[in-house]
Amino acid sequence: MAPVTALLMAAGQSTRFGSNKLLSRVNGHPLIQHSLSALKAVLGHQILVVLGHDAEHLIPLLGDTPFLIAPEYQKGLGHSIATGVSALAADTNAVLIALADQVGITEQNYCAMVDRYLTDGHPVCARYNNGLGIPAIFPKPLFPRLMMPFGDKGAGVWLAALPGLNKIEMPGAALDIDTPDDLLRFPPTPPQSRTLVSRFQPGRKLWR
Repeated sequence: MAPVTALLMAAGQSTRFGSNKLLSRVNGHPLIQHSLSALKAVLGHQILVVLGHDAEHLIPLLGDTPFLIAPEYQKGLGHSIATGVSALAADTNAVLIALADQVGITEQNYCAMVDRYLTDGHPVCARYNNGLGIPAIFPKPLFPRLMMPFGDKGAGVWLAALPGLNKIEMPGAALDIDTPDDLLRFPPTPPQSRTLVSRFQPGRKLWR
C-alpha cells in the first residue's frame, strides 16, 4: 500500500458557477478528470473521490476510481471531509485532502507534498495567498479531528496550530474555480508523461 491515500473532494454545489463546475472543460477534459489525473499520476489507485451534488453525472467520469457520496454534503466541506476520512481503510497511514476545483495543482505539487511527508511523517499543507490551506496531508493520529466537521471552511482553519506542520509554497493552489470567468485565468498545460510509481526507486526514502 502507498504511504498516503488521497480524498478528492468533489461534493460541492457549484452555486456561483451556475451549473456543475466539475463538468466544465479544462484542457479538453471535464474538470473532475483533470484534477483526478494529477492525483492518479502520484498515488495510482490510492484515491477516494467524495461526491455529493450531481453525483450521478460525475460517477461515469471516474473510471475505476473508488467513490462515495457524502450524505450531508449540503452542510459544507467539513462534513464531506469527515465522511471521507471515516471511510478510509483501517491500514491507511495518512490522507491527502485535495479539492477537485483547484485547477492549478499539478502532479509535481502532489509529489512534493508526499516527498515532504515521507521525510518526517509530520502534516504537510500548501501555502498560498499569504495563508495556509488545502491540499494538505494529515497523518493517522489526526484522523479523529478530521472526522469532526469544520463547517464550510474545512480543515484549513486549524492548520497553523498543528505541531510540526510542514508548509510548501504552492501559488497554483490559489486558483480554484468558482465562476466561469475563473476558467479564463487558467492557461492550458501539457499532459504529464511519467507517473510517481515509474519514478520510484526501491531503497530510496522519497518518491521522485
